[in-house]
Amino acid sequence: MSSTLQDLVNRAVFYSTEVQTHFGALIADAEWEVDFSSDPHLTFTSADDVVLRARPHLLGSESDREKTWLWGWENVNEFPDAVVGLSHEVRRFGAAEDVSELTTPELSLDEELALRLTLAAKEATDKWAHYPAGAGAGTTVWLLVDAAEIALPAPQVKVSVRALMQGLTQTTVTDHRAAIESYVAKRGIPTAELPEGGLRMLFSDGSADLSFDDQRRISNCDLNEPLEGEAAEQFAAASSGTPAEAASAPGETTAGDPTAKTAAAATSEPSVTETQPAPTEAPSPTGAGAQTGDSAQTRAGAATGADSSRTGTEAASTTADETVGEETAPASAQATSTGDVSENIDAPAAEKPEPVADEEAPAASRPVSGTADQQEPADGSAKEDKPKKKRLFSKLFGR
Repeated sequence: MSSTLQDLVNRAVFYSTEVQTHFGALIADAEWEVDFSSDPHLTFTSADDVVLRARPHLLGSESDREKTWLWGWENVNEFPDAVVGLSHEVRRFGAAEDVSELTTPELSLDEELALRLTLAAKEATDKWAHYPAGAGAGTTVWLLVDAAEIALPAPQVKVSVRALMQGLTQTTVTDHRAAIESYVAKRGIPTAELPEGGLRMLFSDGSADLSFDDQRRISNCDLNEPLEGEAAEQFAAASSGTPAEAASAPGETTAGDPTAKTAAAATSEPSVTETQPAPTEAPSPTGAGAQTGDSAQTRAGAATGADSSRTGTEAASTTADETVGEETAPASAQATSTGDVSENIDAPAAEKPEPVADEEAPAASRPVSGTADQQEPADGSAKEDKPKKKRLFSKLFGR
């Protein structure tokens, strides 16, 4: 059975959001450098040491000047197979699923397209971290990133609920129920059915009861900590392999704290009720990144990320940055860091930052690099520059 691009986005969005959050915490405040040789690597370095060394896969590039997306498998710059090989896997998947957006070399760009294609590519390849690297003059090179350190820890209720709510602010999700079912399957989170089509997610530290409207959108989320009562019995049954129905009939939910806070009342914006404050979470990356590049006809391949390049988490996390959390994350991480999930669901969807094109994107030898702690002001004006390290994109995308 064929899929649509939207189907793939629905399946990928929540799991991707949680991975990006975790990834962003690992590389916060780090500078990055990418090498597109036959032994490609993406390195994030703090002032003291290497924070993370990962394997990058060139997925594609977006040009703000051309207003187009160019798939990496088109390979106009003749990069080694080690760099673009995974993009061919995406193309083959697209052909098998009849998703034309994955098999068309160049696409007209809209505000969300690069992120949505990246989400689809994650579903196709099972690589769940991405990094948008600035390459100068309005071009962003989108990389899938492979590293053992990016593997997620055991699921936690607060982290998962935040991933759901952030994911809904990143891009259009047409079927919330299907998206959650895909997420819990990928994450290994047990569930139990609730009355009127509701769904309970079960965790070792709590539970989340989700309600849906007649269009399968999340209408309410009751977050309960710690795990107790009926939910505890259901989690124990699921952990032991006993069907959840044997533990308790799916009808009555555990009672929440009468002082619980409700975030949103509108059907289009799910509300979260939380029975007790949750601990602070690490900063999280999600979504789009800095734009760089050379010109309409040139796409940076391994660049010296000039002034529009961003640092580690900043490039890894631009779309849902301001949507959740009350405290400010580290400059490079720009995503949800802390705060009551229930108090943050009403936050408006974050606007994608305006691209900042470099006046000059110096071509240089092999590695690409950029600074992770250079954050652009909200108005897009240049921030006072810190001493810059080399930022090389060795090859420029030329057509």
